[in-house]
Amino acid sequence: MSLSAMSRKMILVAAIALGCAGPGFSPLSAAEKMTPEKLVSLHLDAIGPADVRTGMKSRVFRGEGVWRVFQGGHARLPGTVLEASDGNSISLRFDTDGNPTYYGEHLVYNGKNVRIFQGFPGGRSPLGAYCMTNKALLREGLLGGVTSTAWTLLHLEARGAKLKYAGLRKVEGRPLHRLDYKVRKGGGPETVQLFFEPYTYRHFQTRYSNAAYGRVATTMVTETFSNFQHVDGLTLPARWKIHYNRSVQGGGPGSMVAEWEFAFKTVVHNQPIDPSLYELGTAAR
Repeated sequence: MSLSAMSRKMILVAAIALGCAGPGFSPLSAAEKMTPEKLVSLHLDAIGPADVRTGMKSRVFRGEGVWRVFQGGHARLPGTVLEASDGNSISLRFDTDGNPTYYGEHLVYNGKNVRIFQGFPGGRSPLGAYCMTNKALLREGLLGGVTSTAWTLLHLEARGAKLKYAGLRKVEGRPLHRLDYKVRKGGGPETVQLFFEPYTYRHFQTRYSNAAYGRVATTMVTETFSNFQHVDGLTLPARWKIHYNRSVQGGGPGSMVAEWEFAFKTVVHNQPIDPSLYELGTAAR
């Protein structure tokens, strides 16, 4: 199915919802009554009805992407993106069409193991290395948010993660509900923060952060989702940005700021996933 602009009906529904809230309603008053369980429930309803959500066994997104480097080098490489998910399994593939300096990405969790393609001639990309060090991003269905059937909040009981509601926080100039997420088995970032819009309860952003080497270096990875579309009874983002920021104290060697941005053009549900999408090439480990 082709992804087009959000329908007028969805915009009208959102406008009515805001109007019905009345002048006395504010995101702050909503936050005072919020709990982790309630926020997750509202978020899942924002994705779609329960029977539609559970009926989506697999999903394949295809589109275009671009990789940019702002610090620690300079680059801008376009490519194609394919994200396939089936239950708890996920495969994210970004192909730069054989570029000799950066091949792209292939991040895989096949339900048992995390495997990461070596995107550079000498090893993994910063994103690939981060996901290998923090395997919970793939193993627990955090990476990609609701673009994937493996999305962690769809399988919260099985994940066993600890959640804490942290109130409304300003992000990019607007208040968002923050949910702090602690992975169950380790192998994840020091902090994981999920952000949701206060009226629609759509998942807007995830922030991961780690400190290393006596806290001399800090790595922050931020996923941002936008351009939500109505697809097969679900509301899903058609744009996904991954911002990587590794900061070394004093701006020393190793600092890097890079970004992967994906624009999905088509999505297909409930079709068999090609098993080869969960297999890596000879450069993989």
